[in-house]
Amino acid sequence: MIPQSFINSLLERVDIADVVGGRVRLKKAGSNQIGLCPFHEEKTPSFHVYPDGYHCFGCGAHGTALGFLMEMDGLAFPEAVESLAAFAGVDVPREKSAQRSPSREKTEPLYDVLTAADEKFRGWLRYHAEGPEAAAYLKGRGVSGEIVRQFGIGLAPSGWEALKSALGEFGQEKLIASGLATKNEQGRVYDRFRARIVFPIRDTRGRVVGFGGRTYPGSGAKGEGPREGDAKYLNSPETPVFRKGEEVYGLFEARRSRRRIDHLLVVEGYMDVVALAGHGIGEAVATLGTAVGEAHFKRMFRVVDRVICCFDGDAAGRRAAWKAVDAAFPTLTDKRELRFVFLPEGEDPDSLVRSRGADHFRSLIKDAVPVGEYFWDHAKQGLDLKRVDHRAILCEFALPHIALLPREGALRGLLLGDLALLADADADTLASRLSTMPREQAQPAGDSAPPMPDTARPQTESKTEALLLHRLVRRPSLFGGLSAAQRESLIAARGLLGEVAEYVAEQPDADTAVLLGHFTGEPVHQRLATLAGRTLAFESADAMAAEAEFHDCLRRYLDAEDRRMRQLLIDQTRRSESLEDLKRFRDAKAKMAAPL
Repeated sequence: MIPQSFINSLLERVDIADVVGGRVRLKKAGSNQIGLCPFHEEKTPSFHVYPDGYHCFGCGAHGTALGFLMEMDGLAFPEAVESLAAFAGVDVPREKSAQRSPSREKTEPLYDVLTAADEKFRGWLRYHAEGPEAAAYLKGRGVSGEIVRQFGIGLAPSGWEALKSALGEFGQEKLIASGLATKNEQGRVYDRFRARIVFPIRDTRGRVVGFGGRTYPGSGAKGEGPREGDAKYLNSPETPVFRKGEEVYGLFEARRSRRRIDHLLVVEGYMDVVALAGHGIGEAVATLGTAVGEAHFKRMFRVVDRVICCFDGDAAGRRAAWKAVDAAFPTLTDKRELRFVFLPEGEDPDSLVRSRGADHFRSLIKDAVPVGEYFWDHAKQGLDLKRVDHRAILCEFALPHIALLPREGALRGLLLGDLALLADADADTLASRLSTMPREQAQPAGDSAPPMPDTARPQTESKTEALLLHRLVRRPSLFGGLSAAQRESLIAARGLLGEVAEYVAEQPDADTAVLLGHFTGEPVHQRLATLAGRTLAFESADAMAAEAEFHDCLRRYLDAEDRRMRQLLIDQTRRSESLEDLKRFRDAKAKMAAPL
């Protein structure tokens, strides 16, 4: 609904050389200007900027100032118009017949209060009495002043109402709606971020949509900030302008920091992003307290064609990597590439780049594992492909995940061909099954446990699973008393039970309150809160008795899973169309007395 006349006048008003010159070093060449093309690697300038547009004689890229912003920043056309208008210092009008949507009326004031908060936080890091202590912590972590300015890092001082008082003109309701303040059960409104280093979260247009806060040594000493045991990181809650399942921290800064990036490196948190940027690795980004999901990949693939996920090399890191595979598969086209880097156990990007240097870290990125290679390494784990029953399990496990890939993509066909070779199966039969398989059928499996086909899992939660979940929510510490195999079996469980078990495995000291806090804002939070407040009729108050009851419940669950696994092999036998395979399956069934 932007008037075409405004777009035309905007292009006439803006000198394209000023727009391009902010990203490309240009030199005068007659009446035009030339420079190195930002859209492909070259040593001799072939990128020409004219009064009304640009053209590269090397790669053929061409367009107007709007096209340049769309290509460089991955913006949609309306976003590019607004970005160019901001550059020119003018407002974007709307057609007179167009009505301002209710959502726009609701979100625009929030951007104003978030921008004002961003300015306050950055000012407090420099001028507040608590600023030097926070700045010293950042300096000790290798974060320079230049990086602080680049990422807009600030400080939320201790005190319950520092920001509320500073931004009093906006009113309490806007502060709450923007996620900057919260209200307790007694009706008191106070600052959400207190005694924390603050990281602004920007959208693709550079607007502040939320914040992340991190504690630092001594930050809660005055009793008006985080207490011992509180979460190290705190993010803004879901708001009309901030959806943590979609936003990618550092994406805006990564695009601005370099002339052109050809890949993005996904790491775990804010400090990893800023630490890598301080060592010249400016393409790092992070999700915001959630696993990297499909929406994140969609957003990143709008900017680059290659995404590299960096995970810890332990079991938790590999589980996260496998979840990333399923999240990324629906977004992978023939031009898009996904790779994985696994760090040495006990290291994170921040510690590794400081101890080993940027060159070593870049060598890890260069040797990143392609998604296809990682997919089969994981899928074959725990299987003996000399056994026909294990080859059947591989097919049952892999096909639902391959079904997530776009039907027209080459990767889908390549993985299907690999599966036919690995399982010694008929490719046409596999393709026929794949063509009728819905994408929703795939479910992530645990990384350390042998792959279990999704068809072997119950489609609905059993009573035993519900009981295990209830006990685990009420007493997360029970998880620590299990054997490694039992823990991995629970982590590999389908649905909410597996999610809760995975979190407790990663946070062994978490109690019920911390567990509920982790799932705040998620659709499952209400169910977990209900379970936490509901006492089982036969729940024992004695810790040892409660542990025994939990183990008995777990034994029943594992027995049921074992029966499903056996039934899967029997069903697979009945479906086999090969007489030779039938004979092999009969031999395999004779050996089923021993657990797989």
